[in-house]
Amino acid sequence: MMKNMKKLIPYFLLAILFVIALVVKQYRSRQSEEVNSPSVQNESETNNTREDKQDSLDIFREADAKYFFTKHARCRMACRKITQLEIKEIVRKADVNYSKSELDATRGPKYALEGYTSKDKQHIRVIVAPTQRHLSIVTVIDLDEDWTCSSC
Repeated sequence: MMKNMKKLIPYFLLAILFVIALVVKQYRSRQSEEVNSPSVQNESETNNTREDKQDSLDIFREADAKYFFTKHARCRMACRKITQLEIKEIVRKADVNYSKSELDATRGPKYALEGYTSKDKQHIRVIVAPTQRHLSIVTVIDLDEDWTCSSC
């Protein structure tokens, strides 16, 4: 009898782990439903959303913000003859194109900032990923001219 019980212990443990896995799965699905479920917003919630968007734009307008240019962004800037000063100018203007932005990106929000450079009036889009330490410039796109860039 004891030998039979010892043989059944691993099966009992597997059954317990299976039940725990099911409970965790249900808990996670409820969590995601709560996050993704549409909720009715009242006027104060709408105002808070607008304020949140405005607050998120303030980071782009800070004069002493630190910038980090990715290798890809530097390459694209060189191909398109765009300087770091021009990028900083566009970022400070902060005209956000929300349809091209990825605010729900898994590694953090990415904003598509668009404007014209003051030097040569290039219409450019700068993809910026704000971090706690700096503004990461991901890439730069010329919206009016299609540049060939073999090195990027």
